[in-house]
Amino acid sequence: MTGSRADAQATREINGIVTCFKNVPLNNVRISAVKSGKEALTDANGQFIISVLSKDILMASASGFVPKKVKTGKDNLYKIDLAYKDNSVNFEEAVRNKHIGEEALQKAIYANISKNVKDYSHYENIFDLIDNEIYEVNVSGNSVTNKKIKSMDHNPQVLYVVDDKIVTDISYINPTYVRSIEFVEDVGATIYGSKGANGVLKIYLK
Repeated sequence: MTGSRADAQATREINGIVTCFKNVPLNNVRISAVKSGKEALTDANGQFIISVLSKDILMASASGFVPKKVKTGKDNLYKIDLAYKDNSVNFEEAVRNKHIGEEALQKAIYANISKNVKDYSHYENIFDLIDNEIYEVNVSGNSVTNKKIKSMDHNPQVLYVVDDKIVTDISYINPTYVRSIEFVEDVGATIYGSKGANGVLKIYLK
């Protein structure tokens, strides 16, 4: 009896909220307290209540999201933000398990992308953008070449890849619609075989 009474005194209830993208609540997230063995599910507002022991560890897991461990201390309220990696499988899992609505997740993803996207709209054209943003290449008119390659008998023209598709022309791209741009070479370009020998200019559009 003494042991069970001590265990009862050691447990306490804490409150929490689970979100994604910092402020979007997640429903039906499983919360497990490692020491107390208790479990709880979040409600539609992302909130939960669970009994824990001293210095317990909370495990938060939801389909489509990266699981997270949180150590408990003396606080009575814990906010847990789960990371989301955007792909079709995670999107389907998150929606199917009712963690978040399809429209809400789409809006959250778009808002997060927009927040982290650089504004290239002040450039006159795509080649002006490349000339100012990518330091490993030379731009001459509509030609983009690798600075490292000096041989006169070898065309140092880089490979263009737009939204993961190889293209021969990028002049049509308006800088306003560029989400990200990077130049990869050596090991990073090996997946493109001999075509990527001079490096690869990767562009992703909004």
